[in-house]
Amino acid sequence: MNRFPLLSKLLAIGLLTALLATALATVSGLVDERRQTRQAAVEQIARAHAGEQTLSGPVLAIPYTETYPVRVDTPGLPGQPHTEMKTREAVAIQFPQTWAVDASLDTEVRQRGIFPVTVYTSEQQARGRFVVQPVRPRASEGQVTLGQPRLLLGTSDLRGLRSAPRLRVNGQDLTVTPSPADSPAALPLTGLLPAAAATPDTVLQVQLDLHLAGTGRIAWMPLAHENTVHLRSPWPHPSFDGDLLPSQRQVGEGGFEATWRIPSLSTRAQQQFLTHQREPAGAVEAFGVSLSDPVDPYRLADRATKYGLLFVLLTFAAFFVLEMVKRWRIHPMQYLMVGSAMVLFFLLLLSLSEHMPFALAYLAASGACITLLGHYLRHVLGGWHAGLGLAGMLVALYGVLYGILVSEDNALMMGSLLLFGVLAAIMVATRRLDWYSVMGTDARHAATAHHPG
Repeated sequence: MNRFPLLSKLLAIGLLTALLATALATVSGLVDERRQTRQAAVEQIARAHAGEQTLSGPVLAIPYTETYPVRVDTPGLPGQPHTEMKTREAVAIQFPQTWAVDASLDTEVRQRGIFPVTVYTSEQQARGRFVVQPVRPRASEGQVTLGQPRLLLGTSDLRGLRSAPRLRVNGQDLTVTPSPADSPAALPLTGLLPAAAATPDTVLQVQLDLHLAGTGRIAWMPLAHENTVHLRSPWPHPSFDGDLLPSQRQVGEGGFEATWRIPSLSTRAQQQFLTHQREPAGAVEAFGVSLSDPVDPYRLADRATKYGLLFVLLTFAAFFVLEMVKRWRIHPMQYLMVGSAMVLFFLLLLSLSEHMPFALAYLAASGACITLLGHYLRHVLGGWHAGLGLAGMLVALYGVLYGILVSEDNALMMGSLLLFGVLAAIMVATRRLDWYSVMGTDARHAATAHHPG
């Protein structure tokens, strides 16, 4: 192999790259582990406070008994049927004509170890209107006997109720109790109405006041024929999600306001609710907002680590080209030292971002690594000029990486431009290099061959 020093160097660099790739995979696994630890902290606080909240209802449930005639064969008299009366019990579900919610959302950051978790409390005043529809028998000759109607409503995590909901119908307070086991829909709260409320064309004016707590996200199911939700909060980084986005929104440093206006014609929530009454959660369309941090340090650290191998390869490529062009002598162990420092950058970035904003963590980690490498390369390359030149290259490289991380939409374009620029620089730097000469002798002998005597 001494006859082919270039090939020997390339093999050594390849082995070092494989070794550093293994180290980067370990760092990537550590990022996943820390993300899971944070998620465990979120779940612990949610168990003590309350989890994500999805509000559903109210809906009007009218139990009824239907009596209907059935023609059956007379025993012992074939061909001579007779009529018997049969009964069956069912529940008619009706939705409000209008439902308007005015809600405020106050946030608080709680700590579980070093992990911050955003929780919230919400004050909600809701107003709606039902027009009771007649309950039709299924059989053409059937007769219906109505039972006591009830309003059903609920939240996905009842531990978030900070006080008993106040429910008023036509100005009269209703007592809200847990729904019985035989409730026709899986909504955990119920309010009994007087029997007269089931009379067709009766108008029910409903008022509901809630004081609710939760963690991370709040959402509503659009079950009325006309749904309106107005939400305001001092949280400056809302993430509107779900199946329907707000029709109006304003977001600023002082918080946000959002308004949803959703007619039943634009959503299948009512049909989905009737189909999945026993398990509406996750099966019915909902809309809401998540109080997530837009700069997730673990997501950004994971993305940065995925670019780690590319960083190592680009740095090694720059060193290799400079060895060929400048006739520098860089030992494989020195490649390993530089690569190890670059791998440690990602570990520093992960650990620092848990204690400070990601931008500051990136600045501190990259500044430490660039300073270390600049000082090291000054001695490896025999002068400050070369060391500062390569340190400047690293500054540009880390700057491009940060741009890729914070601009996810433009990451592909920026990465492509980076690779194109690196390839162009290598081609320009080596355009006059005699690769046959380099392949057959080491850099020092090659320099002597080109400049005899």
